Amino acid sequence: MPPRELPGFYFDAERNRYFPLSSRPPPTTSTDQSQTVRNTDAGLAPEEDEPRRRRRVLWSSNRATETTAAGRAREASALLHARLALTQRGCAERVRWPFSGGSNVCAFRTTPTRQVLGDERGWLYSRAPAESSEYPPHYRDPNEDDGGGGGWTEWSPELCLSPGSEISVLCTTDTRCVAVCFGPATKICVQDAGAPGRTALLHLSAVRDVRAASLQDRALVLGAARHAVLLPDLDAPINSVRTLSARSDVFAVAQRETLVYAGTRAGGVLRFDTRDTNAKCAQLLFESGPDPGTPSNTSKVNAPQVRRLVNAPRNANTDGSPPERSSIVFVQPTHGGQALVVGCMDGRLATYDLRFVRPTAPPTVSYSGQPSALSHSGRLGIALDPAERFLFAAGADHRLRAWALNSGAPVVPPSAPTPSSQSSDAASSNSYIHPSTSNAPPQSRNPFATRFIAPLSALQVVEAEDGPGTVMWAGGGGEVWRWRLGV
Repeated sequence: MPPRELPGFYFDAERNRYFPLSSRPPPTTSTDQSQTVRNTDAGLAPEEDEPRRRRRVLWSSNRATETTAAGRAREASALLHARLALTQRGCAERVRWPFSGGSNVCAFRTTPTRQVLGDERGWLYSRAPAESSEYPPHYRDPNEDDGGGGGWTEWSPELCLSPGSEISVLCTTDTRCVAVCFGPATKICVQDAGAPGRTALLHLSAVRDVRAASLQDRALVLGAARHAVLLPDLDAPINSVRTLSARSDVFAVAQRETLVYAGTRAGGVLRFDTRDTNAKCAQLLFESGPDPGTPSNTSKVNAPQVRRLVNAPRNANTDGSPPERSSIVFVQPTHGGQALVVGCMDGRLATYDLRFVRPTAPPTVSYSGQPSALSHSGRLGIALDPAERFLFAAGADHRLRAWALNSGAPVVPPSAPTPSSQSSDAASSNSYIHPSTSNAPPQSRNPFATRFIAPLSALQVVEAEDGPGTVMWAGGGGEVWRWRLGV
């Protein structure tokens, strides 16, 4: 007999009883029923699928968050990296030396209103943008639009700082330009950036063999033989000179606020605090390798000698031992003073963490592929872009290389030369040869796929004068190059 319909009650067939309508469970929807049917067909219980579905939703949310923050940053970095590798917009200028016989570019610096150049004979040259001069432009990038900048007047000699001694260092800021010569007695030229005619000459007879300099506001630091030299105030009527003892020739210097970083011939990176008047209080931050006189190395005297591979770099030890100590030729603090980019003469380039310093600390990022410069007597340009995203370095093999600063990934051009072509002579297909009798700029080439006539002794990356983007300037031999990066 079917159950009777009682007002206000419903009959539960499973429990065989009547219950109030207020306690009746809600009816099951068709969607839940179809989902239950699918789970039953697949052999899964409904409660086993629900947690899995919730986990999938949470994972999708995390992925969306990554895409909007870190993911987009990585995509932007990868795009800049790819565009840099495709750089083609640039050309070279053969310097028209005012004196017969020619010379070589030893130092080069550029600002929006002035360019300065130093040669191996001690002469200092300068020029101004063509737009602000009554003279016709001598050098203009043919790839630039009309009126888009890139035009400069001819180089004009200003003074001979020291006959027979090369201009080893040029430093520029918004207010001044400093030129230093290399020799047994140091001569310094300090010019007002707004009025180059206002020139002061300094002579430091006790300082010799200056290979590096760093200018910050009014303070100048020199890297000289056996020590670094600090001139706290170039505007002072009587310049005080402080000696920062390094007990080794200083090949590289850099300043950041009150700290001075020095790279030495002995392979160590030192740090001085200029607020401390004690000249001997240098902190050893890092070393490029173990001391040759340490027991760890002398204990291997009787070990079988391993012949070095013919094509192996100087810093690669085939027996698994630590790399040999090499002179430090480049130091530059980055990331707000938390990291330090270090370059060695044997080709090693790396970034170290300044928050955790010890002489044997490994680098946080290494930049591979740079050849050794031990057989190269001149200087090689190394530079960072203004945004501190890329590291650029000129090699003794007449090539230019670049890496992503944070990851160490190399910038590889589309037609990257093979190792066999890198060691070929200047007549290879990807080499650049400028006609000796022509002053016309050569055809635009990718800077990372070109073998230059001479190693690039000067590099500088600056913001473009005529719009967004960056421009790289390079000098080497008797030429000055200019590229608009990423174009």
